[in-house]
Amino acid sequence: MSENRSESKDGDFFTRPDWYDRGINWQARIEREIPVLVELFGKPGDGGLLDAGCGPGHQAIALAKRGYHVTGLDADAGMLELATEYARRAGVALDVVAAPSGSVNDATGGGFDGVYSLGNALAATGERESCRNAFLQLAASLRPAGVFFAQVLNFRKLRNDAPCVRGPRVVLHDGIEYVSVRHFGFSGDKCTVTNATLWKDDSWRQWSRSGTLYPVDVDEVRDWCGEAGLSIEAMYGSYARDSFDPDTANDLIVVAARTRQGRSD
Repeated sequence: MSENRSESKDGDFFTRPDWYDRGINWQARIEREIPVLVELFGKPGDGGLLDAGCGPGHQAIALAKRGYHVTGLDADAGMLELATEYARRAGVALDVVAAPSGSVNDATGGGFDGVYSLGNALAATGERESCRNAFLQLAASLRPAGVFFAQVLNFRKLRNDAPCVRGPRVVLHDGIEYVSVRHFGFSGDKCTVTNATLWKDDSWRQWSRSGTLYPVDVDEVRDWCGEAGLSIEAMYGSYARDSFDPDTANDLIVVAARTRQGRSD
């Protein structure tokens, strides 16, 4: 007998921690992302790093193992519970703060050497103004000359794919392979993402869930950097650091430095 589960909650992007965790190949992401972050942030400093939208904390823990003082920020308490448990198992210290990115300064006090937002955490705010506000708040939480790193999908390219399906991702968890694919559907300034995860134990089973992303565009990122007092140092189309091409790049990655006081509303 097969098990089928489907849920949709607008504005809630795969926030059930256990299923979110099983839908991502974290080993592959750590191998791809962490070397780039370490090179850009340089040696660990007194101000530490902020992982904005840390989820289950895998990147924060990987950086903590390399000597960084990392604060994990997430609006979902269940994600932070999972991150805290993983940090305990890894034997590293990880500060966690339960708050949305739009109130990061009030929640953390700012002054970070570096801030990073990965895996569409900014887009997961769901609406343009919420995304802009989160962007400004994250920039304001940096010390002067602090490094800002943000990665979202290149939604401009995704809009041209119909149907737009990404994957599969394969994750091994407790001896079972979980295979996930994601479908992206666009309507105006909304992107509905449906994640479907399949696995087999005694029979085939599936878990599916939908959420809403705001499809951030490169022109908006440039505008928000100017508004936030950030000087763009590079824009990449992938973690291989190839130049960003809006028509072909899979990712939109911005690297910037805080050069002046910006707005934080």
